[in-house]
Amino acid sequence: NYIIMMDKLKETINIFRKLRSWLNIIFKNYKQPVPVYPKKNESGLKINLGAGEINLQGWINIDGRKFAHTHLQSDGFDLHEFKSNSISEIYICHMIEHFSFKDVENLIIKLKNKLKSRGVLRISEPDFDALVKIYLNNGNDLLQVQRALMGGQDYEYNFHKSVFDKKTLSRLLVKYGFIDVQEWSTKADFGQSLGDWSDGSFKTKIGRVPISLNLKAIKK
Repeated sequence: NYIIMMDKLKETINIFRKLRSWLNIIFKNYKQPVPVYPKKNESGLKINLGAGEINLQGWINIDGRKFAHTHLQSDGFDLHEFKSNSISEIYICHMIEHFSFKDVENLIIKLKNKLKSRGVLRISEPDFDALVKIYLNNGNDLLQVQRALMGGQDYEYNFHKSVFDKKTLSRLLVKYGFIDVQEWSTKADFGQSLGDWSDGSFKTKIGRVPISLNLKAIKK
């Protein structure tokens, strides 16, 4: 009987050890971003610049913060790891507004240099026109748009230094050698929502209002 009891005790201990091991794995990974698998498009080197918590599969995820899915950690986004004319697509979602106006211009010049001829630069960023509409149609309530204008300000990089509308951003892209500037939608270009702000909206008194300006352009 003693031997049987000890065997059962060992078996129970082993079960608890396995359970503890599984729980440790769950607690370690439950906050990890779920991988996003966009529809397959043209092959080539694709960069998700300022990826944040978005784990975009098939793309090189680059951010100033370190996540499990971050391939390169960089806050300057110089992309010195890549040769000139080597990248097919660059995706930037709600990132350029964290740079000054001058730094945005320098960034666009750098990105153009890294893109191949006919390479695509796809940008999503807070749309000033949309934010003005939200503000004016919700009783001039600044709190409705405050964070979209100035950043969440909850960590080092989350402060905004610039703002754009379709006209000014389009003009900037054309100025630095991009052509065929046009709007794009998340579902059409990626096949699904990515969980980022590219198709995000604010709940307001006049209903949900999309807040992002999505523009893409081609390098000559």
